[in-house]
Amino acid sequence: MTTLDRIYRKYGEGHLRLVLTTIREAGNNLLLMDETGFWAVSDMVRKCQPLIDRDASALLELWDVMPSGERQFVAQDLRGIVPIRFALNGMLYERIVKRFGPNAEQLDLLDDRRDAS
Repeated sequence: MTTLDRIYRKYGEGHLRLVLTTIREAGNNLLLMDETGFWAVSDMVRKCQPLIDRDASALLELWDVMPSGERQFVAQDLRGIVPIRFALNGMLYERIVKRFGPNAEQLDLLDDRRDAS
């Protein structure tokens, strides 16, 4: 697991534990266990650290229902245009902001009730 070793060396054991916990606890997200998936979760853990400190279980619940694997599949269409990791991060972060941001209860016009998470 070269990727996990690089994440460990760059951000430390505590961060890697949060990354692995996020992946393990969010079993329903179908995120691919590859370099892109690991780094995307690492990036989101870093970005969402204040939320993790405040309410880790709420973020883990979101990861459990967030269509991460589907987003990762869609991001593959951008290969050669932008780094897949960055495309995936944008899609994942949009979902996190939709759930925890200032307009968390407001649905987007393109969303329906089933895909609001």
